[in-house]
Amino acid sequence: MEGQGKPMNFAEKVAKANSRFTHKHRNRTVNAGVGGNPRFELYHAAPSLCSMKVRTVLAEKSVPYVSHDLNIMVRKDMPECYLPDYVRMRLLGAPEAEFAQGYTGQSSVTTEGFDPCVVPTLVDHEKEKVVVDSSRICVYLDEETSGDRLIPGNLSNEIGAQISLIDQAPHVATLYGAHPDHDPRPKGLKTNIAGVHAKKIVKLEAARDEAGDEATLVAAYDAKISKESSAADFVFSPDRMRDIHKAMFNHVGDLEAQLSTHNGEWVMGERFSMADIMWTVSIYRMKWLGLGSAWEGNSERGRVQEYVQYAFDRPSFRAGVVDWPFAYGPSPHVPEFAGIGATIRFFIELFRRGQR
Repeated sequence: MEGQGKPMNFAEKVAKANSRFTHKHRNRTVNAGVGGNPRFELYHAAPSLCSMKVRTVLAEKSVPYVSHDLNIMVRKDMPECYLPDYVRMRLLGAPEAEFAQGYTGQSSVTTEGFDPCVVPTLVDHEKEKVVVDSSRICVYLDEETSGDRLIPGNLSNEIGAQISLIDQAPHVATLYGAHPDHDPRPKGLKTNIAGVHAKKIVKLEAARDEAGDEATLVAAYDAKISKESSAADFVFSPDRMRDIHKAMFNHVGDLEAQLSTHNGEWVMGERFSMADIMWTVSIYRMKWLGLGSAWEGNSERGRVQEYVQYAFDRPSFRAGVVDWPFAYGPSPHVPEFAGIGATIRFFIELFRRGQR
């Protein structure tokens, strides 16, 4: 336990966290270059929406990194993002942050507070720095790596505004909660996610016990338990879930409005940018969940209909999301994950990942 004996330095805390991440299939180097160990380590999870954003940025810029694809599923084993050594390391990225305790269906650190028990987390070994919050990580990687900037200086304010819009979309609620009148979510998701908040709390209480009397860790777990309790109440409120789905419909309207300001191919015009990465990840999640009706067949969302046809085929998006193992389970709403073949691939990957 930290606090007994000599305090751990940065490298020791990272190494301690890594000691639990040993599965060869989920802990590996991506975009391997020539030379020594990569500068960056990314702690993420295949199905995490925020992790998808970061993986797509890394793929777009061909940045080498050590990938720790954490098991965040609540089954027999404790989710790896709840492990005390991981949480302790993650806290280095937000030492003064206020912990998130409530729930609105969003996951933005700016509006909701800091969740110490989630992904993604980035470690920069060159600067001995931990970076948290997917938007901050993506901006940081763009600034710290070579190649064309995804946030060029002349568009930084406009792209920042788009990133804020996307951060405010209540994606978490549409994943965990059902529309009270029509629930189009994939069958497997609905089955596996039922009662998950109570299951999370059980695992969090066990992690808190493992933290002993380390005050900061105990406070982190207490805040997370409070957040999950609030989430369980939220997603079972019919009125709140109707409002959430209205917000997601309007979310697509924001993209339509931006695309309609110009004749260019991408969100900001002719140049592919960070805004495209964020929007593509966001809209694809909606389609996988069965919320594609927010633009499909809608004459007022014609620019979005055009946009998704090529945005979904961007090589970096394919690498970081569609083709990333276990990123998405079976869904009848997207061709890549529909049919018996997708179901078989899902269970094979579940076995390969060693998840119980």
